[in-house]
Amino acid sequence: MPGAGFSIESIRHKYRYSIKQLINFETHEEIVAQKSRTTMILLWGFIVYSLLTIIPCLARHYYHGVVTNVCLAIAFGLMLVHLKMFKTHAGTTILGAFELCIILFFHFIMETDWDMGMDAFWLFILITPFLTDYVAGCIFGSIAALSGFFLSLACFHTPMKGYLQPYGDNMIDWFSVIYVVVMLAAAVIEYELTANQIDKRVSDEKIAVLQEERTSRLRKQLAIYESNEQTIRKYKHDIRHFNRVLAGYIQSKEYDKAESYLQEFDEMLEQVTAVSFCENTVVNELLTIYAAQCQKLSFKPRFKAMVPKHIPMEELDLTSLVANALENAVEAQSKLPEGKRALQVEIIYDGRKLKLKTQNPYAIETKFKPNGLPVSTREVQSGIGTAQIKSIAEKYGGVASFSQENGQFVVKAVMTCI
Repeated sequence: MPGAGFSIESIRHKYRYSIKQLINFETHEEIVAQKSRTTMILLWGFIVYSLLTIIPCLARHYYHGVVTNVCLAIAFGLMLVHLKMFKTHAGTTILGAFELCIILFFHFIMETDWDMGMDAFWLFILITPFLTDYVAGCIFGSIAALSGFFLSLACFHTPMKGYLQPYGDNMIDWFSVIYVVVMLAAAVIEYELTANQIDKRVSDEKIAVLQEERTSRLRKQLAIYESNEQTIRKYKHDIRHFNRVLAGYIQSKEYDKAESYLQEFDEMLEQVTAVSFCENTVVNELLTIYAAQCQKLSFKPRFKAMVPKHIPMEELDLTSLVANALENAVEAQSKLPEGKRALQVEIIYDGRKLKLKTQNPYAIETKFKPNGLPVSTREVQSGIGTAQIKSIAEKYGGVASFSQENGQFVVKAVMTCI
């Protein structure tokens, strides 16, 4: 059913990160440092609160409460020491939560003055999952929050409940269930906050990669522009000499030499790299860069590009798609004899589909995997480039193919960009 499919897809998107990814995020160096600072502030706050509550206990001669609060202050102090020694907010939170519940367990069963209400303690235990999840994340925080659940089981569902002051049936029968519901609610809320943080980090990393790609392309383009400028200056300085030589050939009716001279001059002009293949900045920059690499390998590539300035495709994907295809093709030419090097590239966007095709001769026969991807012929095999092309094509609802036809290695990719 369409509705059910949509619902399942929505759930997958909402809970898109696995337990391993959540744990990796929580154990990341920056997150550990940030959460450790937060944990330290909370612990100092709890220590101060525990010490302050000793004063009213002394005023009322409630020495059982004095002992409990002193123990809590010591426990929070030990948690601080543990945090500074091991630099792990998650471990500190888990150990601290269980330590806290053990102290409260003994406080509950050893309390003799039943006029002293314990409800405030149980309310604090009820908010424990929100505190532990906030400090240690939804995975480690939930493990820490289990301490409150175990405490409620020990106090309300074992013979130990006979040592407690009287509670209503609702408290005894339902507290553990309510606590589990609160744990789940806290975990879902914290998961959503963590997922948003991971999304932001992934987005920031993409932006950083894109900026690095752009900076790298700009450096290469700048080198091409500088090389072109030097070549043009040289030709501008020598053009009069070329004209005089050519005029001399024509006047002496040495037309064969004049034609040969013009052809030589034309070949020299080809050293100026073309810098405008299409309107799209990304495609144009990449074609310019790889055209310059082809010239260094002493052959002229054939490029056909019809891509508008803006197309509905992420720049990072477009860069990766085109760069990987060109990188593999140009690298293959470096292994061929100079006279056999060639490269044909077509990149066309027709308003709906983006079509990429590269065709080049090869020196080494390529084997293919069962999934259609070529086996890398590099010394250190990776195959990342072709896998990336296939992945991007599929991301945009398209396909990519790799084949060897009539001595040519052909890469084709078609994807929908609307």
